Amino acid sequence: MSSNKRLAKIAEFVQTRLNRMAQEYPSEQHDPIYRWEHTQRVANYGRVLAEAEGADPEIVIAACLLHDVAHFECDDNYKDHGRRGAQIARPLLKELGYTPQQIDNICFSVATHVDGEADFEHEKTIEARCVSDADNIDRFGAYRILQWCVPEMNEFPRLIENLTQRIDRLQDYRSRALLLETVTGDRIFKQHLDRQIEFFQALIREYEITSLPQP
Repeated sequence: MSSNKRLAKIAEFVQTRLNRMAQEYPSEQHDPIYRWEHTQRVANYGRVLAEAEGADPEIVIAACLLHDVAHFECDDNYKDHGRRGAQIARPLLKELGYTPQQIDNICFSVATHVDGEADFEHEKTIEARCVSDADNIDRFGAYRILQWCVPEMNEFPRLIENLTQRIDRLQDYRSRALLLETVTGDRIFKQHLDRQIEFFQALIREYEITSLPQP
């Protein structure tokens, strides 16, 4: 089976399972549409990182597609969804014809993307580093700017209070020498941080002049 067909099968499996698990574990926080959109963006970031860092693109993309497959099943312990996702992924990957070494690499990458921990021994591969970085990059992407702003669009003072606190956190991140696990990932992540900080600061400046001009 070609790599494109295998990745298409993985994508179909993940999207179907997210929809089913959202129904089985109903919650306002379980949005299969957003989770699938996030997954696709992470897979695209993963491809960019794999190509820049010399990783295996198919392994990285496969793991990116699978990284949140158990996201709706681990509300009691959010950090477990990576390890649970790896357990779910293993039979599928075997069925699709991946080698044992490839399966272990993909599953390790899925298992460790949340907190760096897996429930089996494996070296920390460049593929795992790319998957973790791709996820973090999207978590600070442009869409997240909307998620921070839209809920309080009609409560400007409260929005500005929240964004002021958010900027402090973002600037703390930005001040650190190395944030992510790959050089390329770190560069893109810091670009995202700069964009968020600049946009939130612009909103604060607009809030400060949201008043009648002084005589």
